Amino acid sequence: MVQPVGKPNLDHQGEAERLQRVLRKRHEDLAATESGTAAYRSQRAEVFAATTQLLDFEARIPLLIDEQRRQISRRVVYAAGGAAAAAMLVMGGLIVAGWFNRWYLAPVIVVGLVAAVITLSEPHAQRLGHRSRAVGALISVACAALVVVAALRVLSAFWLLALLPLLVMALVCWLYDGTEAEDTK
Repeated sequence: MVQPVGKPNLDHQGEAERLQRVLRKRHEDLAATESGTAAYRSQRAEVFAATTQLLDFEARIPLLIDEQRRQISRRVVYAAGGAAAAAMLVMGGLIVAGWFNRWYLAPVIVVGLVAAVITLSEPHAQRLGHRSRAVGALISVACAALVVVAALRVLSAFWLLALLPLLVMALVCWLYDGTEAEDTK
């Protein structure tokens, strides 16, 4: 089932409640068993097993929640990076066809390469840094939009100078693993 973006997944809460009910039932069974018998020792082992299972699951909940966030970040990287790369491919084709000045080919190639690198490296990326990679992909979309707007002469080509710091920020976000920021959450 696809979880809507921004909605908490209550499966974790439901599973924790189920494990708590199992533990409660094991305690009730233990209380109903005569102390000192083999059945009592067996019931006590089941209580310990149910307790361990509940504690192990509760310890994994932060990782499960972070995995949901990572999947959202992944979708953002693919959508944003893919949109930026596609826009730059289209612009490149239009420039080669003569619709725009060939001078715009330089920023188109640079922005397209950055967007492609960010997008194509995502399948091999580690868990850490997923948020910053998503930001880098969104910055690449802003760069692509700036190139398109400048090529359409809505803004002066002078504004393309803003590409340099934006592309540096996108690459820094892409390279940053986010260890310190994500460890504190």
